[in-house]
Amino acid sequence: MKIEISPLQIQIGNAKSGNFYKLIPIFQEDVKEELGKKFPTQIETKVFSGELGKEFRDESEHTIYLGLGEKEKLSFRKLISHFFKYGEKILNYDGMGLEIHIPKTLSKKFSADRIAYQIANTLFIGSYPVSVLQTKKKDKEKKKVGAVYIKFEDKTVLSLAESGLSKSKVVAKHVNGARHIAHLPANYFTPNDFVSRAKEIAKEYKLSVKVWDEAQLKKEGLGGILAVSRGSELEGKMVVLEYKPAKAKKKFAIVGKGLTFDTGGISLKPPGEMHEMKYDMCGAAATIHAIGAIAALEIPIHIIAAIGVAENMPDGKAIKPGDVYTAYNGTTVEVQNTDAEGRLVLGDVLSYVSKNYKPDYMVDLATLTGAVIIALGHEAAAILTNSDPLREALLKASEASDDRVWELPLWEEYGEDLKSDIADLKNITGGGKGAGTISAGIFLSKFVDESIQWAHIDIAGAAWRKKKSGTQFHGPTGYGVRLLVDLAKELAGK
Repeated sequence: MKIEISPLQIQIGNAKSGNFYKLIPIFQEDVKEELGKKFPTQIETKVFSGELGKEFRDESEHTIYLGLGEKEKLSFRKLISHFFKYGEKILNYDGMGLEIHIPKTLSKKFSADRIAYQIANTLFIGSYPVSVLQTKKKDKEKKKVGAVYIKFEDKTVLSLAESGLSKSKVVAKHVNGARHIAHLPANYFTPNDFVSRAKEIAKEYKLSVKVWDEAQLKKEGLGGILAVSRGSELEGKMVVLEYKPAKAKKKFAIVGKGLTFDTGGISLKPPGEMHEMKYDMCGAAATIHAIGAIAALEIPIHIIAAIGVAENMPDGKAIKPGDVYTAYNGTTVEVQNTDAEGRLVLGDVLSYVSKNYKPDYMVDLATLTGAVIIALGHEAAAILTNSDPLREALLKASEASDDRVWELPLWEEYGEDLKSDIADLKNITGGGKGAGTISAGIFLSKFVDESIQWAHIDIAGAAWRKKKSGTQFHGPTGYGVRLLVDLAKELAGK
């Protein structure tokens, strides 16, 4: 499976030739000084005053002046979203390019590498075609793609900017890789295909890879994965990729949920939006592509990327509500709802990694609960963690990557109703639908060794979206790849 970064070309420097627009950002305080002589009437009459998001066009010179508002109030997120908006708009014109000017005032306020990285990253990701199975390409996909030039006024920051651009190419490739496989329907991307994709990444970056088939899962006692996959004709699998650079001082495990299709099993989902359940593997997609990006960037941290992959299908052999299985760590679990299956798969993988790899840090990503969409919509993922240092590292990584997170508590009171009358645990709470994301996190905590700094990230809302918003497109977003790359950098420095 060959996945290109994007058809778009992005460079640091001046536009060389061809048709292109100049985008010149300007703060409100600087409008009169910088534009007053050239456009006296327009500035005096406040046709353009530099308000955030407002524009003034000089079509004679193919130039757009973009208002940034007041210097102190401008956020980095707002800046990038406006650059992205114009980049997307200009690139829709056949063969048209864009030269984005970065004045010294901007590269002083925000670092040059961060500016270059985020501009390039959003455009690389945004310009990647996701209509992978359409036989007749849309007209806009047949157009000649223009180039984007990022021109820094301060020539002393060019090496920093080049570094940011270089990183963006690596990360965008893997974000688009995660988006690509998530976009494929379940008959095109099965648990077996997941194994193949993981092996491709391992080969490309010289990672070690181990695969557990059904016979090995039974031998090792991974009852959660086996319970979920029982109703499918396709075997469930566990895959572990490992990146172990010589200078690594810390061990960081990433665990991903990979349900390539989730019908809900015997607790069948409503049919209306069931086709969207091909996205129930986005956590595992992000996991295997994140380790690829981390290895490509040579971040000095030991990474274990482990995924549990399966289909959740109704069948005569499928697990039934009320059945009890034994998880890898010996915990017995009463399955009261077969549609709360992701936590069964994750529980096995978390406990296996805890015992056999003993990481310093462990993070799991999963499209786990609909409750998180009710709480946070599609704009952020929920994090639940047992570690203050890991929380701080996640918040820093979120700020750097623009994969947004919001913390929910892991208070034990929320887990009281997970106690079963006939087993150690049950997989859902019984008293209504409140705090579903939190109780799912507490369930997972029972499979993590207490000595490990761990965080659960529920990406059910952030992993895909029905409509475009800001710098995020509709469909799978590749959420988690950028976050994990920046988290790995944070943890490597601790």
